[in-house]
Amino acid sequence: MSDFGQLRSSEPASQPMTFLWRTPEAGSDGLIGTYSRSNTLDRFDFRNGKHIEFSGTTPVLRFDGRTRDLMAFDCLSNTAAPMVSQRMAQVLHDACPQDIQLVPARIEAADGDLDGWSLLNVTATVLAINHKKSAYTTVPGTQKIMSFRHLEYLEGCLNEHQLARDAEYLGHLLVSDSLAHTLSGFAGVSFERPQEVYYQTMSRRWNSANDAR
Repeated sequence: MSDFGQLRSSEPASQPMTFLWRTPEAGSDGLIGTYSRSNTLDRFDFRNGKHIEFSGTTPVLRFDGRTRDLMAFDCLSNTAAPMVSQRMAQVLHDACPQDIQLVPARIEAADGDLDGWSLLNVTATVLAINHKKSAYTTVPGTQKIMSFRHLEYLEGCLNEHQLARDAEYLGHLLVSDSLAHTLSGFAGVSFERPQEVYYQTMSRRWNSANDAR
């Protein structure tokens, strides 16, 4: 049973929490899309936390899955940015229009095309990492974070935002407590505390290392 579309936290809700936006990992039966290299926009443009100036052709994303299977979800993972359905796009627009840009995109699936989807470009960044409580590895010779062993965010790090990218690790998409609850019923996305995400990551690595012995 998939846990995507659920809100997960083992901690009491005494303070507003900051969640990580999570989508299925690779190997999900054709449900991970590939951003076409022929698109006008570079896929990394969606990870800068800035508004994109766009006047070219509609971006295309290719999925190995069938249209019927893809349409069972409201959020599809891919190599660019979260791809959201019309229903989810409307909720996001109503909840946090100041934090997002919706870029119309087309899906090329195994058995046909799908329109009415959008790539979610989050246009805000915040300094969120609690460096005293987090543990991470940096790129050799730089202060740029390469990976985390443990991650905690500062309380209130989102300020007035509902959605934002981590300015020090742009691959992370941060979600407010209230927005996570609003989106918790949508299929294809889950919201997890960073402590839980990296506890699970380290647990998997530990188990894999033990299995290899």
